[in-house]
Formats: sequence, structure tokens, C-alpha cells
Amino acid sequence: MTEMHTDLPKTINEALKILAYNDYFWVNPAMVGNTASIKPHRKDKETVQSLAESQYAWTEKQGKLALVILKRYLTKFQANGMDIKPLLDNPKYDSDFRVISFEKSIEKYIDEDGVSKIEVRFPYHKKIISLIRILKDRRSLPAGYYTYDGESKKWTFLQTDVTTYYLTLIAVRYDFKFIDETLLDDYDEVKKEVIGHRQPTATLVGDQVVLHDAPDSLNEYWSNNLKDSKPLIQVDALKNFNIKTNGIHVPAETTLGYKIAHNNNHMLWIDKNSYTKNEVIKGLLELNSFPLLMPISGDVNTEEEVKEFWEWLNGFEAHGIDILHQCSWGFDLKEPIYRKDIDRYNERTYLIDSHKPQEFFENLYELHQMSKQFKYINEDTKIIFVRNRIPRAMIKSKIKIKASLVTLGGGYYASGTDNLKRLLENLPKKLYYNNHQPSSWDWHDRIIVKL
Repeated sequence: MTEMHTDLPKTINEALKILAYNDYFWVNPAMVGNTASIKPHRKDKETVQSLAESQYAWTEKQGKLALVILKRYLTKFQANGMDIKPLLDNPKYDSDFRVISFEKSIEKYIDEDGVSKIEVRFPYHKKIISLIRILKDRRSLPAGYYTYDGESKKWTFLQTDVTTYYLTLIAVRYDFKFIDETLLDDYDEVKKEVIGHRQPTATLVGDQVVLHDAPDSLNEYWSNNLKDSKPLIQVDALKNFNIKTNGIHVPAETTLGYKIAHNNNHMLWIDKNSYTKNEVIKGLLELNSFPLLMPISGDVNTEEEVKEFWEWLNGFEAHGIDILHQCSWGFDLKEPIYRKDIDRYNERTYLIDSHKPQEFFENLYELHQMSKQFKYINEDTKIIFVRNRIPRAMIKSKIKIKASLVTLGGGYYASGTDNLKRLLENLPKKLYYNNHQPSSWDWHDRIIVKL
């Protein structure tokens, strides 16, 4: 008879994570070495992982779906020492079900910083989402011009001539409720100017970047946020407004800072064979690219991965970044434990072969401790490590991420939820640091350009 666990999942959410990931598999100590595992069928895999990775509370429909799926795998759970039948008979969830509003609405407003914005709410609609993505990709909206709240299904855009015109068209086409009908008046004004529209350009006057043919909204944004910045930072910002840097050259203290700033592309590959980690950090500091998001692919548990992680942390620390108080972790690393100490093994530990060096164990253990303790995010946070999803602490903090650096875990591709992918692709800069030119997760994105 299979020994049953006493440490069983307490909620349907926890049980589903066990089914979704080997990482969450609560192996029976008596079965170490046994290849038995709890994995979803390939037909269920996408649905199971989508539910497990949801950063928001489930809807009632999602909760019932998870329950139905788990009931199909009950015998597998039991065969692996986990009798979850009492939980399935009396289901409990991590939080109350989320209620989705089915109202479609559009509204303009002024936020607490005096910035004009347009808020769009609608339940999931594939076509509307596609039109929003086309709006960004084809109408040259700068990175960071919109945010998305998956819990409330709310899209928030900076109000510009472009967003006013096209979002109003979308709203009319799909019968949105206009909370503030003055948006229609704004649309009429923009429509009159569309025929005479000219693409904004920039020139260098003295040591300052000057915009030409820019709409009032862009001029106002530039004046409030970039006018007093260093010339190099001004040049770097031009790509966010689809303004070419051609013919503009300003000096820089670092080679990478210069190349990033004078490149018109958002997604850039930094060849690991050509630049050191120290050069990357110096370039990021010169461009004021913090807070910085660092996505991590997979677990951090090999000697090479741990060494790589500490090289980055030591590099940040060498340049004045407090790795304990200015770095935040959006996930927990498993606690390392030597295989000989198997009696302490549980679902949140990682077994290490006894021949592995003590230094490796200690370095991994310290990373584990840091990931457990340092999760707070505020205006002083410089670096946020993420895996699979956007940390709730980051959503609550409302800080504005300036760039991402994909390197930990190979640096080729950052996996995760669609919300995380959407966030990464919409940042002012997405940098890759590895040995080979990476490719993007989505087919329609521009190629990642080598610096």
C-alpha cells in the first residue's frame, strides 16, 4: 500500500499546480528514485498551465473547470501517495472567485499626475485585442503607451491624437458605452488634422534634442519628462516615439550606452562574446535604465546557473546597487538539500548530489534565502527578478519598468504568461545578452537586432 502524505494541498489551486509542474510535485520520500509522476495529458496541458499561471483570482467558471480536470487525475494522485478526494468533495480555493463585468466602455480622464488618459474595458474579445495590438505595431505608438490590468479587464492608454482617433473608431464599431462623450469631440478635432499629419522628426540643436512636427501631447510629454535629461537619454528615448536618430550623434561614456541610444530598435541583442557583464551594467546605468526587469527561464540549480547569477549580483553591487534592498524577487527558489539528508525532503526543496561542492550549495542556499525574503517593491527598487508571471507586488507598486534584460537561464527567450510577455514586448527596451542571436516569442514582432 502506497504511503499517504500528511502534507497535502489545501486548495484546488495548489493541487492544480502539482498537476501543472514537476516543480510542484510533492514526491513521497519513500518513492525517491521512482519515475512515477503526476502530469497532465497533452490535451489538458495547455489548459492546466494556463490556470496554474493565472496571476489573478479564478472566475467561478475557471474554478469549476479546475475541479473537473483534477477529478480525472484523482487515481494518479492517489497512486503517488496523495489522496485529494476529500479536497475534491469539499473544494477550497486560494481566494474568492473573481466576477467579470461584461460591459464594454470607454472613458477619458486626467490621472493624479495631470496626464490625459483613455480607459477601455471589455471582456475577452479576440478581435478587439488584435486591433489594439495592430494599433501599437502599425501606428507607431511608443513603448509604454498602454497598460493592462487582467483582473479588471482594463486597458489604459495615454491620450494622444493616435489613441483618440483609433480607440474611438474601435469603440464605435463594437458598440462601447462612452462614459465621457467629449471623447467624440476630441475625435472630430483629430480627424480634421489627419490629412495634414506629418511624421515627427528630431534634430540636435546645441546639446539638446529638439522635436519637429510633433503633436501637442508629445511636446508636452517631452517637456515634462525628457527636456532636462542628458542628451544621450533624450536620443535613447526617440525610439519610443518611432522617431529616427539618423543624423543625431551625442557622446557617451560607454560603448554600449552609445550603441543602444543611437539604435532605432527596441529589441537588441548584446553578444556575450563581445561585451562583459560589467560593460552591460555600466551601459544600463548611463542610460538610466532602472528599474530593470530580469526574466528567468526555468530553475536556477546548476553550478553554471548559480555562478552566472552571482556574477550579475556582484556586478550590480560593485556599481552601487544594494542587492538586498534594491533587488526584488517575484518567485521562490527551492531550498537546496543534499541527497543524504533525504528525511527533510519536501515539495519545496531541491536535491543535490553529495559530490557537489559545498561552495555551490552555500551560494544556491543564499539565493534561496534572498528569494524568500526580498519581495518588496517601491520607488527605490532597481532590479526585479521574475519567472512565469508578473509579481503582484509589482502590480501594486505601480512603478514604471524602463527595460528588461534577458540573460539568466540562457538568455534566448523569456517564457511566462501572456501578460508577462505583453509587458516585456511593450517596454522601452528589451535587451538580450547571450552567445547567439535570439528570436522573439511572437511572429509579427521585428527581428532582434545585434548591437
